[in-house]
Amino acid sequence: MGKTQEIEELVERELDRLAIELVEVEYRRENKEQLLRILIDSEAGVDLNLCSQATRAIKPILDDRNIYYDHLELSSPGLDRILRKDKDFLRFRGSMVKIKMLKPYQGPGKIKGILVGNDETRIQVEVGGEVMDLPREMVSRVRLYPDY
Repeated sequence: MGKTQEIEELVERELDRLAIELVEVEYRRENKEQLLRILIDSEAGVDLNLCSQATRAIKPILDDRNIYYDHLELSSPGLDRILRKDKDFLRFRGSMVKIKMLKPYQGPGKIKGILVGNDETRIQVEVGGEVMDLPREMVSRVRLYPDY
């Protein structure tokens, strides 16, 4: 298990208890310092109070497990958030997305369209009135695309 996954498992249950969704954890070196960035969301959105509440809840957990960081940052995933989990795809069905495909994919490398469905093996997106059925193992990244 990698450090990022370990941190996710440590903090997700506590955030769930507070009705805060854990979107993503980044644990990496940046400018010669260790950064721990945790992206969160909630039904009501993310504001400074929610970030403060989440920080107070998870900091003792991280400290108890001696997770080293120079900077702890909690923030919103933004309007162009990455969709990773099945619940993300369900929540944002009907939204405009931008999909980046892996290089071996025999088709366009970048696709913009409306997310219409998904399952374990496929992501369906409507582009120009046609539904594209994309193999999930060929998808590099799916982001919301609010700028259309």
